[in-house]
Amino acid sequence: MSSTKNNVIEQVTAMVFSCRFDDIALRFGVGNMVKRDLVLVKITCSDGTIGYGEAHHALSPTSIAELIRSSLAPILIGESPFNTEGIWEKIYRHQVATHGAGTAVAIAMSGIDIALWDIKGKMLQQPVYRLLGGERRKIRAYAGGLSLGYQPLESLEKEVQKYVEQGYTAIKLRVGQNPKKDAERVSHIRKTFGPQLDIAVDAATRYHILDVPEVVKFCEENHVYWLEEPFTPDNIQAYHELRKSTRIPIAAGENHYTKYQFRELLQAGTIDIVQADCTKAGGITEVKKISDMAAAWHLPMAPHTSQSMLSTAANIHLLCAIPNALIYEADLALVNPFRDEMIKSPLIVKDGYIEPNDRPGLGLELDEEALSKYPGLPGACYVYNL
Repeated sequence: MSSTKNNVIEQVTAMVFSCRFDDIALRFGVGNMVKRDLVLVKITCSDGTIGYGEAHHALSPTSIAELIRSSLAPILIGESPFNTEGIWEKIYRHQVATHGAGTAVAIAMSGIDIALWDIKGKMLQQPVYRLLGGERRKIRAYAGGLSLGYQPLESLEKEVQKYVEQGYTAIKLRVGQNPKKDAERVSHIRKTFGPQLDIAVDAATRYHILDVPEVVKFCEENHVYWLEEPFTPDNIQAYHELRKSTRIPIAAGENHYTKYQFRELLQAGTIDIVQADCTKAGGITEVKKISDMAAAWHLPMAPHTSQSMLSTAANIHLLCAIPNALIYEADLALVNPFRDEMIKSPLIVKDGYIEPNDRPGLGLELDEEALSKYPGLPGACYVYNL
């Protein structure tokens, strides 16, 4: 076990890696995906212990990395890596509460916080789930992530069939193109695969309040598992009206940041499933608190998953430590080197379930050399879809 006495943070770096696609990899509500980005946070302590974290790309990965390097890193130097609460509050007071970059800082500090939990686990020779008060267990997974986008019925059916054959009993379809086309896809998959498959749908904030009658109709007719982010996160009134109009569970939270925004969301009583993202909402420290807040409203957690195996591990450790864990979002994109190549022994979904390993920290052995062939590219990974 590493000595923790007088051990402090010596270096904080942020690196961007990008995988550009030859063609559009996915069409969905956020846009057309033309590349995949990873913002990797690396923290080194005075005893040589290294922790890795992931900050969401925020459609501007180089901006998030620069924010970490220039504005947040100086705040951390000399701090104890165990002081995650103090560091979080220090960044919040100095960079979020006033005169800061707001949401971008919440995203940037998420990557920092995940890396600090990785360090704490390594120094104490304990997996993160145990430090959070949990135990290793299997978590049900659904086929989601950057998959199952807008496409013809035949190819969509083939994609779903592949996941069902892999053992998935739940999937998430991309909707939000328009209610008619959305209804056709959802109805076709329900009819083809029957009632035993749980089908969630994600509108990526693309619906309008005028779409509600048609959306409610196809969701209820097809017994949708949940309807995710039908409206923009600030449109609380629309969420409220929708929840009164349907018995289908409403899910949201992917685009809400810190416990303060989630407090308002939960107090409004507009959602049934909470989807905070460890790489966006403030890290493991903050999403654990959001999970506890959700539990106080008897609401389940289904965290949004980001780009890499680091995001996967952060979510799995969290889900093993909270009583209101519902399900894990597995990214099944056809190409994702940050899921498949950067970790020497990645976590995998087997028979529809996933679990962490019992190694210290996040339990991952990261191969930085494997990332060297994916130099970072500025700009958005999702091109606006006209």
